[in-house]
Amino acid sequence: MYGLQSFVFDDPKLDEFAASLANNTSALILVGEEATLADFVSAVEPFGGKIIETDLDEKGITALRKLLRKAA
Repeated sequence: MYGLQSFVFDDPKLDEFAASLANNTSALILVGEEATLADFVSAVEPFGGKIIETDLDEKGITALRKLLRKAA
């Protein structure tokens, strides 16, 4: 996913997520408040998939946004 597999986060859960990405698959990354995320999880849970919840600091969010903008 646009180099995300080789990107290193300060969060082991996100490192694991990036390493688990496979070709020809998709991922949705949502950054939001806890209440919004809870609503999202409830809405998508019936469809399966893997949901990883973690706290990402502002530095990590900024780095992720830069990486994804490069890919656009």
